[in-house]
Amino acid sequence: MANEIDRVVPPALPLATEQYDRPYMDQNSNVLRLFFNRLTNIVNTLLSTDNGGKFLYMPSALLYSTTDQTAAVVNTGYPVEFGNTYLGNGVSIVSDTRITVSADGVYNFQVTLQTDHVGGSDSTITTWINKNGTDVPYGGQQQTVKGNSIHAVSWNFSIDLTAGQYIEMYWATDDTSLTLDTQPAASPHPGIPSAIVAVSFVSNL
Repeated sequence: MANEIDRVVPPALPLATEQYDRPYMDQNSNVLRLFFNRLTNIVNTLLSTDNGGKFLYMPSALLYSTTDQTAAVVNTGYPVEFGNTYLGNGVSIVSDTRITVSADGVYNFQVTLQTDHVGGSDSTITTWINKNGTDVPYGGQQQTVKGNSIHAVSWNFSIDLTAGQYIEMYWATDDTSLTLDTQPAASPHPGIPSAIVAVSFVSNL
């Protein structure tokens, strides 16, 4: 494929002779020269300022939900569901809510919740970050949603994770008539998920 480079394999060095032998040394040097030339070319390609980044492995995911999500009780936290995977490269969804990583690193999360409020008065939606079963201190935000309106709640944050750890997004509302709403495809737009998150690797820890 165009975005792949050949892997480096150990050189097949010839067996040494009992005594010094010029042809053997020349052969040995040629094998090593070819190996290091290939290794140098690969490293230079990866570090190229032109297009080297396209060869790098970067964990990432795009997860979304196609179901309506409701709050049975006001002012109670519910984990946001992301039951569908569009992209999953080193990042996966477990039990529909746990965004789990397979490599240590700092990850960026871009979350959007599509709310639908059928009540006449304003209501509040609170969202927050839960890391590996524990709420992140000061990891929340709050927004007011007008009555009888559709409103997108967006959030962008970066957080450190080690392999096997997970992030859950929680939400709560003071009005059960506010829901996370999915809309099917209808002209002129495609389907709209109730929740969607894009996850990308930022850096090593």
